[in-house]
Amino acid sequence: MPSALLLPVLTCAVVLLVSGVAKLRAPDTVDAAFTALEVPRALDTAVVRRLSPWLEVALGAWLVLATGAALVVVAALTLLLFVAYLALVVRVVGRPEPVDCGCFGALGDSRVTRVTVWRNAALVLSALLAVVAGLQGVGLIGAVVDGEALPWIAMAALTAAVAVLVAYRAPGTVADDGPSLDADGNYARQQTPQTQVLTEDSRLVLLANETARAAHLLVFLSPGCGPCGRIGPDLGAWAELLDPVVVRAVVMAQPQSVAAMPYLAGRAWYDPYSITRTAFGVATPAAVLLGTDGMLAGGPVQGEDDIRSFVAEVAEHLREALEAAEPEGVSGVSDAR
Repeated sequence: MPSALLLPVLTCAVVLLVSGVAKLRAPDTVDAAFTALEVPRALDTAVVRRLSPWLEVALGAWLVLATGAALVVVAALTLLLFVAYLALVVRVVGRPEPVDCGCFGALGDSRVTRVTVWRNAALVLSALLAVVAGLQGVGLIGAVVDGEALPWIAMAALTAAVAVLVAYRAPGTVADDGPSLDADGNYARQQTPQTQVLTEDSRLVLLANETARAAHLLVFLSPGCGPCGRIGPDLGAWAELLDPVVVRAVVMAQPQSVAAMPYLAGRAWYDPYSITRTAFGVATPAAVLLGTDGMLAGGPVQGEDDIRSFVAEVAEHLREALEAAEPEGVSGVSDAR
């Protein structure tokens, strides 16, 4: 039994180390997660955000090195951390709009689902068993010296691999490779999906009918997404920059949420069940340019930096098209990414 308790200790250590390092490599995901999970204000500070990945790395390393009373202490701290994570994801899992937990940094899709809840519950159980391991005097260093740890290290590696696979984005859930390209590497235009959105007054409108009147830049946003919160206030400036292209936010929430996002008033559509977002094959934030001919004219692109670059690229194409007085107007941007 004591040797078997090495498995939960190793599992907690590996998961913490993978999670902490992934977050250190993508610090923006930590900010997004704190916003999305609505971390209590007392803990939602810049210092806590910056130190949280280092805390995970430190706990993971300590679990590897500790034994006896020291293992009890670090396992108890790990248990408290995992219980806090579980409480946060349970609170948001039932929301109609997608919520990102940033559980493994930028390592794949981190949307909170019931799988996330079960995974975190399993980690809480592992941390509890790690406390028991400390009380039993089990330690990884001693087990390695005695030659007892190798089978359990192999099992922990398998457990960590399964955890990463659970966290990783399944192929096809979002646009993995960006815009479609033809055999020559040029942008391949596709038909605008036949899907509907809600207006601010809760009217259901067909996207193709709306875009037939003018080219549209759609920016997909979620209320609980850090990068989305930084992009949203810029839509007004983008609308002026890209005129006559209509700039619209497509928000993964009910129309009533506009009260919490006053900067989107008058330029938001709503997709509370992510039907339109799924039709375009994107996560949030993302952007796509739709032409008046029922075809995509650019994108989709994903991520804050790529969206800003995309907007600048579309603006440049527009400027060149207007200077050349091309009759098709914005169709000249169809070679955008």
